[in-house]
Amino acid sequence: MARKLSGRETAFIAGLAVLAAAWMWHSWTAEAPEAGGTVKKADAKDAPKFGEAPVVHLDQLDRALVKYDATGRDLFRYQPRPPSWAEVKRLKAEAEKARLAQIAAEKEAAKRAAEQAERDKEQQIYLAAHPPPPAAPTPPAVTFQFIGYVGPANDRVAAFLQNQDTIIAKTGDVVAKDFKIQEIRYESVILAFTDPRFQGQSRELPLYRGSR
Repeated sequence: MARKLSGRETAFIAGLAVLAAAWMWHSWTAEAPEAGGTVKKADAKDAPKFGEAPVVHLDQLDRALVKYDATGRDLFRYQPRPPSWAEVKRLKAEAEKARLAQIAAEKEAAKRAAEQAERDKEQQIYLAAHPPPPAAPTPPAVTFQFIGYVGPANDRVAAFLQNQDTIIAKTGDVVAKDFKIQEIRYESVILAFTDPRFQGQSRELPLYRGSR
């Protein structure tokens, strides 16, 4: 069964109704537009403004303003950091050590060069006082070929070929001014030298068999 409201409760409810009506009236008056359908100044300032459309120059799109340089600065490559004080000190110490080593090497090389020059000077003085004997003469070279012989063993006649000339000689004959035939063998000839400086020397000339 419903309870009858007391006077205090009725007054409280009436107060709430008055507050609600006042809030609704305030909200309606704040959002309503001004008379004549005009827009508020604040709203007019916030309205977007449209200007003229920009002109696009298509002929400028293919034009390269900046040419690419492969050797230019790379934005993704950073400069190396500067060395620290400890690294600078170490590098200076290494450079000084290398400089001292270079000086020592140059002094050692100069010392060795001076010693070698002194030895060469002493050698020249010795050779001047004790000249070496002249070199022994060289026997002349054989410029002909032994191409064969004819006749018996005790009286053979040898044939030689010099350039395009054929030379016929027996034992004891002189061939090409510098050689004397000592012996004609089966497959070689023993040649002596006519120059007395080569007395007692001989050379064996084998039988020429042509190019193989």
